[in-house]
Amino acid sequence: MRRLPHVPGELIDRQRPLQFWFEDSPVRGYRGDTISSALTANGVRILGRSFKYHRPRGLLSAAGHDVNAMVQVARGDRSIPNVRADVVPVDSDWRVNAVNTRGGLARDRLAVLGRLAPFLPVGFYYKAFHSKRWFPRWERMFRRLSGLGEVDLRASRRATPKRYDFCDVLVIGAGPSGLAAALAAAARGAGVILVDENPTVGGSGLYARGGAAVAADKTAALVAAAQANPRVRILTSTYAAGYYADHWVALVAPECMVKVRARSVVIAQGAYEQPAVFRGNDLPGVMLASAAQRLLYHHAVAAARRVAVLTANAEGYAAALDGLTNGVELAAVLDLRAAPGPVSRAAADELARRGVALHYGVVPIEAGARDGGDVGSLLFETTAG
Repeated sequence: MRRLPHVPGELIDRQRPLQFWFEDSPVRGYRGDTISSALTANGVRILGRSFKYHRPRGLLSAAGHDVNAMVQVARGDRSIPNVRADVVPVDSDWRVNAVNTRGGLARDRLAVLGRLAPFLPVGFYYKAFHSKRWFPRWERMFRRLSGLGEVDLRASRRATPKRYDFCDVLVIGAGPSGLAAALAAAARGAGVILVDENPTVGGSGLYARGGAAVAADKTAALVAAAQANPRVRILTSTYAAGYYADHWVALVAPECMVKVRARSVVIAQGAYEQPAVFRGNDLPGVMLASAAQRLLYHHAVAAARRVAVLTANAEGYAAALDGLTNGVELAAVLDLRAAPGPVSRAAADELARRGVALHYGVVPIEAGARDGGDVGSLLFETTAG
């Protein structure tokens, strides 16, 4: 188990335990866990298989920004394909399976395709099997071999309702910037709709802490102010799917579509963290620093017992301090830069004081896999030789 003791601000309710099944094995979690956070807390590293070669895949963003954690969920008489395990809260008695496997996740028979990768280059199916007689057969076979979840043809048809709304200011993204924008507009008498794709508001201000609670406390104060402001309406688990002429924005909520016409639109959706490029960067266990922080502060889960942090900015040092402060062993911090920048210097000095190895001018070469398929090592060079 990688579940940590109580973490201030955690979203889980430890008084409400639950159990579900993943690949026919029981998994325990808490109300407020996502599917992937509960699996990670139970030591499950491999969450799926890649689309084409069926290579093992694990948690990457913990925010639904990738397809690694796409699962099939059976609940009651419904089977739902392509559920984003990173962001969907888990419930009791769900039966969850990885998509696109033959024989299950651990013993996927199609994993042999990974060994045939040199003979199956990108787009090979467009360059062969062209005959009119054979192409339909090859096409059907490729569709069976690849793809994602399976549509339940027995499921009842449901109509998705829609409604219309209006506001003076629509703010997309409820992190610190979006909260501040919403409160500033409301203070000037505007009616504000604040939307966020996550089930809670606060964004990175609640999990990117750098080992301290200052940023989280400030963000929590913004959240409380927005929730108490009668001019601000907050829509969570809702994402802006399209921005059209005259500030017409389509919002997709869990149970309906909301067509909003706004006088002004503020886009404060934040940024996606980009992964470093090196061989093996897609192995289970290689994840974004923000994913580790989300697991830590939202779900009280350690990404691993021992980690190395590869970075080129202050955010990496902040993530390292977050892990170290909460009992995660740091093998090293590997900085692509020749030296930490002025913003990173204080954090680097603190890590060095606490005995963490710091390496500069790092060039990552390859991540190595263990027998189980997840990451076990990282080979790198430094500009110093």
